[in-house]
Amino acid sequence: MMRVRIAIDTGGTFTDLVLSNTNTDRLVFHKVPSTPEDPSTALVQGIMEIIKIAGVQNEDVQLLIHGTTVATNTILQRKGARAALITTAGFRDVLQIQRQDRPQLYNMRARRTPALISRAHRYEIKERMLFDGTVDSKIDVDQLHDLISEVKKQGIESIAVGFLHSHINPSHEQVVGEWIRARCPEISVCLSHELSREEGEYERFSTCAMNAYVQPVMARYLNRISLALSNAAFNDLPLYVMRSNGGVMSASEAAVQCVHTILSGPAGGVVAGLKMGLHAGKPHIITADMGGTSFDVAMIHDHTIAFARDAEIDGLALKAPMLDIHTVGAGGGSIAWIDSGGALRVGPQSAGADPGPVCYGQGGMAPTVTDANLILGRLAPDTILGGAMVLDPDAARDAISSEIANPLNLSLEAAAEGIIRVVNASMTAAIRKLTVERGFDPRKFTLAPFGGAGPLHAAELAQDMDIHHIIVPIAPGVTSAVGLLSSNMRSDRIRTYVRLLNQTQAKDIDDLLYELQSQAERDLSAASLASYTCRRYAGLRYFGQGYDLPVEISEGEVDMVALETGFNAEHQRQYGFARDDQQVQLVNLWVSVESEMTGQLMSPSDPVNTEPSPAYTRPVYFSGSWHDTPIFRRDHLTAGHTVCGPAIVEQLDSTTLIWPDQTAEVNTWGQLEIEKEK
Repeated sequence: MMRVRIAIDTGGTFTDLVLSNTNTDRLVFHKVPSTPEDPSTALVQGIMEIIKIAGVQNEDVQLLIHGTTVATNTILQRKGARAALITTAGFRDVLQIQRQDRPQLYNMRARRTPALISRAHRYEIKERMLFDGTVDSKIDVDQLHDLISEVKKQGIESIAVGFLHSHINPSHEQVVGEWIRARCPEISVCLSHELSREEGEYERFSTCAMNAYVQPVMARYLNRISLALSNAAFNDLPLYVMRSNGGVMSASEAAVQCVHTILSGPAGGVVAGLKMGLHAGKPHIITADMGGTSFDVAMIHDHTIAFARDAEIDGLALKAPMLDIHTVGAGGGSIAWIDSGGALRVGPQSAGADPGPVCYGQGGMAPTVTDANLILGRLAPDTILGGAMVLDPDAARDAISSEIANPLNLSLEAAAEGIIRVVNASMTAAIRKLTVERGFDPRKFTLAPFGGAGPLHAAELAQDMDIHHIIVPIAPGVTSAVGLLSSNMRSDRIRTYVRLLNQTQAKDIDDLLYELQSQAERDLSAASLASYTCRRYAGLRYFGQGYDLPVEISEGEVDMVALETGFNAEHQRQYGFARDDQQVQLVNLWVSVESEMTGQLMSPSDPVNTEPSPAYTRPVYFSGSWHDTPIFRRDHLTAGHTVCGPAIVEQLDSTTLIWPDQTAEVNTWGQLEIEKEK
């Protein structure tokens, strides 16, 4: 039986699709313009087109894996459901007070991001759970009756329930949840302990409120996809959604715990970066995903993806397992502008998919990064989508001349090059945030650029960061979608467990780790996956510290001495010192269970000894002057081919720029490995 799987990554400008045919060991790539008003429209259109391109039938498709921006956009655009919060008496304003810190320390006018649930829809109920899980005050059921009557009058679609210390004892939340579901089945209910079992009332309440705010929107979106697939004769086709932790979950689970899809799209690119590093034998990777609206950067150290400890979205705390991905507004559609001081700025505003850059000819008037690359010769007018979209260089020249070059008294080329340098500076700052500021030397890493614009800027980013090695994936523009196909089913379970390490028995830790692992395996059992791999971590800190560091726990019984030694070493690496004489405190335990879904997508190829020939040459602007530059077609390059810079490699979904002092070689996996000439 033919095994066909399709991954769909919805971006701000394009929806990317990858089809894997395991019978032929073939990957098929496709892009369609995104439909922001309803992302499911582009998704179904893209699926119909890619199966036609691949020459397969509807019934051959085994499953779909989807990376979606619905949850993120719902929060950023404040287009969520009419939600309410039920909380412990006296804690109604936790969502607004947050941590009492100022968003910008020296800005007296700075204001916190408004809570997703208004104060009028935040309700208190008399109940109290103590810090150790004992009940101080039982739930006032009469008050609950009155409260639900008021909620119905307000037309509430979704309710978040967050009580004090419910991460230790969730019984009160469970009672209220069951009570509401029995009497108001039309209202979605989110319980904070089901989303996070960690200490920190604000973080837990915020995560629960975020889930309640997004849940009805996500459920409607996934229902639309299901209906559209059914109408297109894809009946009962399994749909999985990418999680923020780098794994996937079923669509039914995503509709309930949608807060776990906040980084759904970008997470796929990081997983792809991990696979690239494994293939190329590079343990340290910096992934750089530059699309139409944003630049997402993540770090992989020793073949391990970094996880975020204190995540936020739009200034709101999010306590859920998620990859450490830093995003800035720097994409191909980022708009160039001049500020009140006369300085050239780029982004964070973006032309997006509609109207898009000026050169798209769809009504855009503001010059963008894509327009600058076009007039510098780095993009060809017929590059995008293999010529399906033809760009307008004259419109780009007019826009940059009138908006940037003339006001700054610069030549057209200098203005365009200035736009590139400014946007590159924003991206290198993002890379430094995840490397230098975390105690890592970026010079020891390999840069993995992807996204439609990533390989076009990678050479200059590597120069600015003194990074000596670049790996460009086989299909940069759809790499996040490839990562979706490479992802495994994954479940993370985290539990607060505060103890001094020297006063804790190894058996107690072993027992809790076993419980968490069993819960995580049950999460995956519905997918009928038999074998699992498990990684275990302990969150540790010096007694009195406010933040903990994750330290991996080796297999077998917990070695308490090794755990403390590992924490001291990690503290030394990150902060430059360790306090061996201080007591170490255990804060939480974390178990991550994975089960492989897809296996290897493609096989390596044998290298050839022939020299590649360019398709043609064209002038390209490098560092203040024009150079006649050979242009190569990516699909004409095979393993063993070498390309010396200056050169450009073009393909359906992206363009790779190779600078005059660089050499690119195609490895056995079809990836371009670029290095500075010695």
